[in-house]
Amino acid sequence: MQPWRPNRKRSLLPGLSITGLVILIRLLGLQQFLEWKIFDLSLRWRPAETTDPRITLVTITEEDIQTTLNYPISDRSLAELIQTIQSYNPRTVGVDIFRDQPVGEGYEVLSETLQSFENIVGIYKLDPKGPVLPPPALPEEQIGFADAILDKDGFLRRSLLGEAAPEGDYRFSFTIQLVRSYLASEEITLENGIRDPETMRFGPAEIPRFQQNTGGYIRTDRGGNQALINFRAGPLPFDKITYQSVLSGQVDPALLDDRLVLIGYTAASVKDFVSSGAIAGLSPSLVPGVDAQAHAVSQILSAVVDQRPFLKVLPDSLEYLLILGSGFLGVALVYWQRQPSQHLLTVVIIGSTILLLSYGLLIVSWWIPGVPMVAAFLLNTAILYPFYQAQAYLRSQLNERQQLINQTYNTIHNGPLQILAGILSTWPEGEPAPQPLRQELCTLNQELRALYETMRQEMLVSAEQLVLTGHQAVDLQMPLEELLREAYQFTLERHPDFFDPILKIISFEPMNDHELKAEHKRALGRFLEEALLNVEKYAKMTTRLTVECRQQERHNVIRVIDNGEGLKNSSSNGGYGTKQAHALAHSLRGQFKRIANGPDGVCCELRWPIKKPSSWKRYWKR
Repeated sequence: MQPWRPNRKRSLLPGLSITGLVILIRLLGLQQFLEWKIFDLSLRWRPAETTDPRITLVTITEEDIQTTLNYPISDRSLAELIQTIQSYNPRTVGVDIFRDQPVGEGYEVLSETLQSFENIVGIYKLDPKGPVLPPPALPEEQIGFADAILDKDGFLRRSLLGEAAPEGDYRFSFTIQLVRSYLASEEITLENGIRDPETMRFGPAEIPRFQQNTGGYIRTDRGGNQALINFRAGPLPFDKITYQSVLSGQVDPALLDDRLVLIGYTAASVKDFVSSGAIAGLSPSLVPGVDAQAHAVSQILSAVVDQRPFLKVLPDSLEYLLILGSGFLGVALVYWQRQPSQHLLTVVIIGSTILLLSYGLLIVSWWIPGVPMVAAFLLNTAILYPFYQAQAYLRSQLNERQQLINQTYNTIHNGPLQILAGILSTWPEGEPAPQPLRQELCTLNQELRALYETMRQEMLVSAEQLVLTGHQAVDLQMPLEELLREAYQFTLERHPDFFDPILKIISFEPMNDHELKAEHKRALGRFLEEALLNVEKYAKMTTRLTVECRQQERHNVIRVIDNGEGLKNSSSNGGYGTKQAHALAHSLRGQFKRIANGPDGVCCELRWPIKKPSSWKRYWKR
C-alpha cells in the first residue's frame, strides 16, 4: 500500500498539457487570424513617424473625375499630367494606372511622353485569371507588376517583390523597379543578399525574405520573393496633392522636385482599394492601392537611406521556447498560491506586461508571438489555479488531520497506555491470575499502540481505500458485497482463537451499490467489522455465527446474528459504535436495530432502501 503524496512531476503535467495544446493550436494555424489582427493593430497604434520626404502621391480624386476627367483617365490627360510633373524635375515617376491599350484621345502623345523619360515606371498584372499587359511604349526595365498578395482574411501584409517567369526570365515588381530607378542616381544598385543569397539587397539594406512560418503565419505560400510590409506609422505618412492642383500650378515645387512621385486613383468610384488594418487614419477596407504601393516603396528607401529597420521575426524554435516559457511562468504563478484577489491582480499585471512587451518590440520592428504567449500564460493561471488551490487545501487538511492524530495518540499514550503499562509491569509474575486476562491486557496494549499507525495510514491512503484495523487496505471501487467479504475475512483472521471454533453461516450476494458514495462504502465496511468484534466482546458462549449481506426486496441488508449471551449483559442505550451505526443508517435513509434472536442470541441489522436509477440512466443501460 503506497500512501498518497503530492508528486511534483505529476503536478506539472496539466501545465505542460495546456501549453502543449496552445502550441498545437498554433501549429494547426488556428491562431493566425487573431495574431494577424493583433499585429495590424500594433502597427496601427505605433507612435507616428515623420512624413517620408522622398515620396509624393499625386491622386486622382472623385472630384477630379466628376468635374474635369472621365474614368478611366484619357491618354491625352494622363500625358499632360506626366509632362506637368516632369517639369518639376522629379527623380522617379511611377504611374500606378493600367494602360495596356489606348483610352480616349491622345494615344500617340502618351506613347511619345513615356518614351521621352527614362525615369517613368509603369505597371502590368500577372494574375492568370485576368492579366493586364504593360504599356507598349515602356521598355522592360521601366515596368513592374502590381499584383497584391492578400492573406486568407483578405488583408494586405506582404509585398511580392519578384518571381521567375515560366520562360525563365525574372520579373520584378512595381515596388522594386521604383526603388531601382530612385536609387540609380546614388549609384546604389539591386544585388543579391549577403546573409541570404536568395533575397534582394540595395547597398547595406538586405530585405528579409518571407518564409512560410514567418511570425504568426503557418505554412503560408512563400512563392516568389516576398517581404512583410513595415507600414509607415502615423496619419500623414506621405505628402499628397491632387491632379487638379498639379495642372493648375497650385503646388509647392518642393513636393515634386527630386522626389519619387506616384500617380494613382483615390476616387471611391474606381474601387482601386486593398484592405489593410495597419495603416493609421484610413478605414481598413478603403486603402487606395497607390497608398499601399507607397508604403512598400517607402520601407525599402527608408531602410537604405535612414537605416529604418525591416520587420524581423525570431526563429521558430525561439518562438516556441517563448510560448513554453510563458506557460511555465503561469504554472509558477499558480504554485506561488496567493489569495484569489492577489492572484488575479498578478495575472493582469503579467499578462499586460507580455502584451506591452510584444507591442514595444514591434515598435522597434520585432514581431514576437505575443498572442500564444499570453494564451499559454492565461490558460495555465486560470485553469490550474483552482486545481492547485484544491491540492493546497488537501495538504492543509492532511496536516490538520496529522496534528489531530498526534494529539489523540499522545492523549492515549500519556493516559490509558501508561496505566495499562503500569499494571502489566507491576503484575507479579508468580501471582495467580487467569492467563486469558493477562493475554487480553497484552493484546490491548499492542492494539492501542498500533492505533496511531492505523489512523496515519487511513489519512495517507487514497480516498478510494478503506483501512481496517491492522493496516489492511481494501479498495472501495470493488462491488459492495466483495468489500464486505474482505472485511469479514480479515476480521476473522485477526481473531482466530474466538472465531475458528464457531460454526459460520455466511451469505454474500450481489448488492445494489450504484448510488453509494465512497464514504458510505467505507462506513459499511467499518460497520461489519464493528459488528463482528462486538460478537467477540459480548456474545459469550457463542457457537454459531450467521452473516448475511444481500438484497432483500427493495432493500440492501447487512445482518450479523449470534447465539451467545451478550444482549442481556449489554447496555440498552449502546455505546459509541451503536451511535455510529444509527448515524450511518440515517445518512442512508435506512434503519439500524439490535434485537434479541431467540433465548440468548443477538441480531444486529442494518438495512437501507435501494434507490431507483433516474430515467436517463435506465435509458443508457439498455
